[in-house]
Amino acid sequence: MQFFLSTDVIAGVNEALNLPEYVRQLAMNKPGIIYDANLSSSLYFQEILKGLVSRFGNSVLFCNEFKGEPTYAHLENVAEFFRSDAPDGIVAIGGGSTLDLGKGVALLLTNEVPALSLKGFPQDVNDPLPLLTVPSLLGSGAEISFNAVFIDEAEGRKLGINSRKNFPKKSVIDPQLSMTAPMECVIASAMDSLVHCIDSFGSHKHTPLSRIFSVEGFQRTFYALQQGQLDRAESRLDLAIGSICGTAALMNSGDGPTNGFAYYLGVKHRIPHGLAGAIFLKEVMRYNFDKGYDKYALLNPMRSSPSAKDATAELLGEMDELYRQLDIPDLVPYGYGQGNAAELARNVSDALKGSFAGNPVEFNEDSARHVIYNLT
Repeated sequence: MQFFLSTDVIAGVNEALNLPEYVRQLAMNKPGIIYDANLSSSLYFQEILKGLVSRFGNSVLFCNEFKGEPTYAHLENVAEFFRSDAPDGIVAIGGGSTLDLGKGVALLLTNEVPALSLKGFPQDVNDPLPLLTVPSLLGSGAEISFNAVFIDEAEGRKLGINSRKNFPKKSVIDPQLSMTAPMECVIASAMDSLVHCIDSFGSHKHTPLSRIFSVEGFQRTFYALQQGQLDRAESRLDLAIGSICGTAALMNSGDGPTNGFAYYLGVKHRIPHGLAGAIFLKEVMRYNFDKGYDKYALLNPMRSSPSAKDATAELLGEMDELYRQLDIPDLVPYGYGQGNAAELARNVSDALKGSFAGNPVEFNEDSARHVIYNLT
């Protein structure tokens, strides 16, 4: 059994105000700061940025206005921007896409190669610049992950740059930064955590240690969503812990069909990754349960039944209620019905057989068709 996690995590309300000290600890003297454009109107963020620029007067600032998940072309452009006034480290503040952009820039600034040449799992790359991540949404897990998602526009696929050298050195998690985010973005990001926790829990490659993180991450996130008090900093901290746990579990086990579905649908229809995963998550769980998989009971410590089968059914009932509460859609709003469900199943299966292989029960094109039919 192996388990790895390489990022120092600091979490607390108002902790981002201490960013200058954390930047100093990483021996940065001229940080490159990448931040989400939608943070610009936040007075709290402005205070954070002012503190950084005051401490590091030669900071190089880049406001990321790119909509959706970044492409390799966008990464190339941003890296070129920083090459003209080279920083000695990167601070990325924002949602998962901006944090991934920070990883890509940190790596490209020490590797003079085209961004596309690093797609997949690059080997023999130089160490990147030190990276500090500050998430403004809590769920993608990008703040502690070595994976960095980028879209290859020519192929229409998410491929990413996935080197263990991408690990951020530090991540500073401050729920106050997420308070101005639209609630639909908060929910989509939290649903991304649930996908990570459940896919990793059921993965054939799970270990007893990774499952500890899957279970804790699921419970923190699920109960925070159930309680419907996401306007409280305490609930946001639960989402943050759920995000860290789910991502740690996923990195140490592998994903499953839900993540695969989300990658395909998200690119095709420009749906936020967390929402795309949420659409499929419950139906994939139900498919597995119908095929005899009842270990989801372990995710629910409040179960009233000692029977694993009954406790799993109970959890699926709670998932149904949560989906109604959060108004999670099916596939119909995105143009899918019984008539084109088979085509979607075929396309997803061709593109993402690796994700299907991680499922705890056999999952193939027929399985995908079954799940999709139930969502149309």
